[in-house]
Amino acid sequence: MTRLLLLVEGQTEENFVNSTLKPHLEKHGVYAAPSLMWTNRLPSGGGFRGGVRKWRTILANIHELAHDTNAWISTLLDFYGLPKDFPELEMTDGAKDAYKKVFLLEKTFKAKVNRKKFIPFLILHEFEAWLFSSPDIVVKHFDDAKLEGRLCRIVKNAGAPELIDQNPNTHPKAQLQKLIQGTYKEVSDGPLLIGKIGIEAVRSACTHFDDWLTKLEALGNSGNQGDHGAGKL
Repeated sequence: MTRLLLLVEGQTEENFVNSTLKPHLEKHGVYAAPSLMWTNRLPSGGGFRGGVRKWRTILANIHELAHDTNAWISTLLDFYGLPKDFPELEMTDGAKDAYKKVFLLEKTFKAKVNRKKFIPFLILHEFEAWLFSSPDIVVKHFDDAKLEGRLCRIVKNAGAPELIDQNPNTHPKAQLQKLIQGTYKEVSDGPLLIGKIGIEAVRSACTHFDDWLTKLEALGNSGNQGDHGAGKL
């Protein structure tokens, strides 16, 4: 079985990997294990985990995972709120096509890491966008019939769940919290809702997610698939 280490930025993504992504990939011969981002290590041991503040923090965490030379590495990081010093981020300012924007950033990410067994992934625009894949499931979960029409309008206006923008007031999580009036708890509700929605529904509505998941599934068939870089850490 192919081993895959997933660098995640928070408990929401960690719970998603353990509850939904891991059992799905095991069916394809891939064993996935999440690793919560270390943001600060203390000399005495331990430290702080979760969140992304600096590019060097991301790179340092990947270097740490890369000590396991037999495992593949991928990431689960929100595009929304990336560190300002993330490579080439400033070059995407003003670009209208979110898919082209994230493709360019992931390409640069791959080159900077320069590891053969590395598949970069940035969530468009954040984890909560995937919850808009099935508004009817969100309605049932929160038992609020009024939500469905509002959620559907948000997706229609954006064009797809992954295209819901990254404005501080209208990014996916902000819109959910506003619509559900503060009852949305991301660490518990987010992964639970994804489990109810189902990974196939998410990949059908979210093409960037589908492309990434297809690459991960392929690792179970060939340890070389998804390898488009050179060199090792």
